Amino acid sequence: MIARERFIAMLFVLPAVLLIGLFVFWPAVSMARTSLHQQRLTDTHAGPPCGGENFRAVWEDPDFRAAAWNTAYFAVLVVPLQTALALALAVWVNAPGRWTRGLRLAVFLPTTLSLTVVAVLWDLLYEPAQASGSGLFNGLLGSLGLPAQPFLTSPAQAMPCLAAMSIWQGVGFQMMILLAGLQSVSGELYEAAALDGARRWGRFIHVTLPGIAPTLTLVVMITTIFALKLFVQPYLMTGGGPQGTTRSVVQYMYEAAFSRRDLGLACAAGVLFFIAVAVVAGVQRRLFRSAEALT
Repeated sequence: MIARERFIAMLFVLPAVLLIGLFVFWPAVSMARTSLHQQRLTDTHAGPPCGGENFRAVWEDPDFRAAAWNTAYFAVLVVPLQTALALALAVWVNAPGRWTRGLRLAVFLPTTLSLTVVAVLWDLLYEPAQASGSGLFNGLLGSLGLPAQPFLTSPAQAMPCLAAMSIWQGVGFQMMILLAGLQSVSGELYEAAALDGARRWGRFIHVTLPGIAPTLTLVVMITTIFALKLFVQPYLMTGGGPQGTTRSVVQYMYEAAFSRRDLGLACAAGVLFFIAVAVVAGVQRRLFRSAEALT
């Protein structure tokens, strides 16, 4: 009987396993294999083996190092700000009432929009001041008597502008996950803390945060992975500029494959990127586990 139930369970899982193998594991293995060959995009067969030559070329490429720095800078901007804002919003709307439901919908709505649509929209909002007019943000600055800003055309402002747009677009998703975590915390714990004399901030630190620690870990890891996958925003809004200050690792891979037609180089960059993301995720998980053990 147990064997039959296991067999039926395996049948239900089998389609998902086949899809993951076809669209995740096989492409990953193929990428790793291609990274060890000299292969052009138009080649129908694998080129001659080159050992680690592609990895050396990627590592020594200043464009790749700049792209890695830009991607890390974007993640440092987005992850803490978006997580903190999502947590604040989740705490704010964690109450019954019609207005909280409306606020949840308003914050979550941008996540339902295509990132491509959002990028085009915010590109118009960031439009610099011109003789024919300017974007909404520069228009607001002008109405307040403040000087217009270059925004996406400034090497110093471009990446923070992309980060602001990404936080606005994605904070609703993290907010809903954290809201589910908040609603799973037992109300009896808050009552006990209140009886012990804990104020609102004390209850948040000693009850709320430990109660949602696993959810918060998930949110931080998801946000980090999404941030490191940066591509659509700079590709559509800045093209990687100005002066290469917004080119990401994924955009570097795209340009290596489709502009330089060097598939081996692009796959080598992809392997290094995968290793870096796995290391970051692993370190985050270990740090959060250590923090949970201390609480």
